[in-house]
Amino acid sequence: MNKKIFRAANIQEALANIKEEMGAEAMILSTRKIPRRPLDPYAKDMFEVEAGVKEDPFAKEKGATQVEKENLIASLKGDISEIRDMISIAGFGSGIQTILCRHFESVGVLASFLRAGVSERLAIALIEKAGDCLDPNLEQTERITLLKKNVMTHCLDRLSVKDFFNRNNRSGVPHVAAFVGPTGVGKTTTIAKLAALLSLKRKMKVGLISIDNYRIGAFEQLKAYASIMGLLCVPAFSAQDLSCALERMKSMDVVLIDTAGHSHFDKQKIDEILQLIKSDFGISVHLTLSVTSESINMKEAASAFSVFNPDTYVFTKIDETKRCGKILDQVNNLNLPVSLITNGQKVPEDLIVPDKQTLLRIILGKGPKGEV
Repeated sequence: MNKKIFRAANIQEALANIKEEMGAEAMILSTRKIPRRPLDPYAKDMFEVEAGVKEDPFAKEKGATQVEKENLIASLKGDISEIRDMISIAGFGSGIQTILCRHFESVGVLASFLRAGVSERLAIALIEKAGDCLDPNLEQTERITLLKKNVMTHCLDRLSVKDFFNRNNRSGVPHVAAFVGPTGVGKTTTIAKLAALLSLKRKMKVGLISIDNYRIGAFEQLKAYASIMGLLCVPAFSAQDLSCALERMKSMDVVLIDTAGHSHFDKQKIDEILQLIKSDFGISVHLTLSVTSESINMKEAASAFSVFNPDTYVFTKIDETKRCGKILDQVNNLNLPVSLITNGQKVPEDLIVPDKQTLLRIILGKGPKGEV
């Protein structure tokens, strides 16, 4: 193997030099941070990266067996994948450089997190927690395996799920649930999907109420869904209306309330909804957020709607982005269980009631099925 050591002011610069001089086939062998010389006031920290390129394995091993060739190809693919991971994280901040110097075996996991949309801050925190407890004497392959296992365990520990609507109604009082959140996150469609799941699959008696008197056609849209499923659907635009509607639906198992979507900056409109659904009706609240939103907008919206003291998260539109990692950041910011996830427009098919493993797969961009 042809090896060479590259020194640069940061990891990004070193990677760029490696790629230019040795090509994309180069593999990273080691990396370390070189502290600045204390007696030199103009000195800066440097990063040292050793890289190498494997010689053509078939030039010397013409008689290699098919199995040996396949193993060599698999090894080369792994090396190239590692380079791709390094390049994919090269544009991030100094915190990435520091964590790679301490735990270089984390490059694959770190790249997966960042590609999925998990924030740099949270990704580093998870890897630090998972990597600091590893035995430094372990072989590199063992360290990678254990690091990934530890990181996944820490992620699962941060997640909680709750099937909020899987309950027997023995009290004689319906479970009343309101869905709140910004404009355009898909509350009405989500309610329609949930109503179909509960009435058609779980054989529960479901009623629908719309208190959205801002969006033109909002009640008609919900009523159209209700008509198809044969469900009672009524509007309620005041506390008295809501009280009357709930009285009409007292024989139901579940009553789902569709609220008006407002900008999270419109405190007055949010307060109007708050006063209506918190008028001593015993209503559970489900904060509905779209994963197509920017992380900062999602965080600000969740903060604004936290005045409702929501019981769960509902995350929508995971089919419209490959960066669902922001769910992990949001759960970390406001610790609530996740009750529902939507992944399309079809009613009722595109609704997921996740377990923790399924939720983590979605966060990492691996889809809702299979092992993490």
